[in-house]
Amino acid sequence: MNDTHTPAATSIRARVHPRALDRMHMFFDASVSTAFAELIANARRGGATRIDISTRDLSPPGGHRFEVTIRDDGRGIADPAVLLSFGESGWNEKLARSENPAGMGLLSLAKHGCTLASRPKSPSARQFPSWRVELEPEHFMGKAAAAVMPDDTAPAPHGTRVTFAVGQTLDALRASAGRAALFAPLPVTFDGDALRRRDFLDNALRIEQWKGLTLGIGTSRVVPYTHHDLNFHGLTVNARLPHVQTLNGEVWTVSAEVVDCPELELVLPARNQAVENAFLEELRREARLAIYRALAPMDPPPRVAFKDYQRAARAGIDLPVPPAELRHWVPAIADVDNWTRPGSLVPVGPETLVVVYDADPPETQPFYRAARRAGLTARLFESDRCLDGYDWYDALPRLTEVYTEIQIDGAILSPQDLYRRFLDAERNRDLHASRLAQEGCAPQGADAQTEGGSPQGDCSPQEGCTPQEGCTPQGDRAEAIVMRAEITRPDGERDVIPVPADVAFLGDFGYVEYAWPVIASGSDIDAEDLAELLRHAYFCPSDDSDADSYATQLRAFEIEALRLAVQHVASADEATRAVIQRAVWQEIHWLMPKDRHVNIAVRGDNVFVKLGPPAGA
Repeated sequence: MNDTHTPAATSIRARVHPRALDRMHMFFDASVSTAFAELIANARRGGATRIDISTRDLSPPGGHRFEVTIRDDGRGIADPAVLLSFGESGWNEKLARSENPAGMGLLSLAKHGCTLASRPKSPSARQFPSWRVELEPEHFMGKAAAAVMPDDTAPAPHGTRVTFAVGQTLDALRASAGRAALFAPLPVTFDGDALRRRDFLDNALRIEQWKGLTLGIGTSRVVPYTHHDLNFHGLTVNARLPHVQTLNGEVWTVSAEVVDCPELELVLPARNQAVENAFLEELRREARLAIYRALAPMDPPPRVAFKDYQRAARAGIDLPVPPAELRHWVPAIADVDNWTRPGSLVPVGPETLVVVYDADPPETQPFYRAARRAGLTARLFESDRCLDGYDWYDALPRLTEVYTEIQIDGAILSPQDLYRRFLDAERNRDLHASRLAQEGCAPQGADAQTEGGSPQGDCSPQEGCTPQEGCTPQGDRAEAIVMRAEITRPDGERDVIPVPADVAFLGDFGYVEYAWPVIASGSDIDAEDLAELLRHAYFCPSDDSDADSYATQLRAFEIEALRLAVQHVASADEATRAVIQRAVWQEIHWLMPKDRHVNIAVRGDNVFVKLGPPAGA
């Protein structure tokens, strides 16, 4: 047996269920800002020339409550029934076509309730009678009928007055009114004071008219992702109009102001965003072209990305090709928030290399030092993918990769291979204890001495020595370090530039505690230079809420980096002395009198301080 189901209807039609009225108070957010915006819009459509907002303090002890009255001099409302006939606006055909009013603006007060009084405009000198209606939430939801009564206090000779009460401070009400009135096309007062108004396109550098919209093209200090870029008769929304960012950092934007544009649709009833349709996409395309038209005559000419150059060319807009200039390459530092972009643009030449090599600072910082020592940095330029497509940029060779080779005991090892060798050598050893002991490769105590009084062990990796302890194979330094820069040319050919180096880093690239510098024999690097290299390669402060301040973290890092650096370029005693000297300078030097010698002696837990005589005594 087959179960079948026959639809009850052969056709369907859109309808509104009666229970929809129960949700009428949810169609708006019930904020005072929205209520002000809707009532100002209604007054404008009704031909008002001004709007006055007044307040009366109803605040109970310890609270805030104000009665708000909005009064306009518009044509008034002839039929009170349209107030609760949602979707029926009563506006004339021209305005209905131009603005597509929803006929639901008063719903913005559905949760508050309101009293509305109006006097229609008379075609003669004789005034029409006025009326008043008090609306509570149940009236908006269709649960009760609202009585319409005569009211001689309605605005004269014509206009509308809306009164409601809200639990807000006077300052909050004034701020909400100010936002609603800022771009309104008619003046608004608040308790007798004129609210500030400004032209929505007052910062535009170029104005264009397009299909009932006024487009204003200008510049912005930031990329306007959340910027309200569309003004619908005083109500502003974010229509996500395009922006163009030039290669020298300028951001060009478009804002649009509605004049008479029926094709532009806003989401009803609140009109707080634009409807995504074919017209909006066409507007965005035209807005982008408007920016290109603004850029074309600029002097000096802007540097635009190739994609913008290409789009403009397809539309018949000639934008200049950026000159063959780039910035010199400077590697990023670990503290990215304090890294500054390289300096000004420099013309490229036949020896230019565009650096697309992308590695962590512990790799790029030693390479940059090596390139500087080899006189190669003048050839290295920062890459810019926005220039991909321009002939002059595509013709430049790329530095794509750097391979480091470390020569130890005649063998050529990569940093990874050497790192694994050290890890194998230190297996089963307590690395932290060996750091504290700082006794080279020898264990502590009397058992560490041989008959001749020399430490046991020969400081080789096989015996457990690590670079962190100041030891590398052959005692202290690598025989040579070479960084091989791989160059890829536009025709696909590759070659290699060997760059002699004197420092490379092994180990975990996240923490300086695990940074293992390897120094080449014959290097002239000193402790200060190595400590600075470590800071650029590794220092990345924590921004956790319980972390120390930036300055405190930096100071602690510099002490540790100097200790590690001195350990690699000097004796253990020199390392200790340098760390103590740095600590004294940073922590207590400011306390010492500038005109006297200060001698500090420390023995065990005792500290002795002796002040010399003042200068000239």
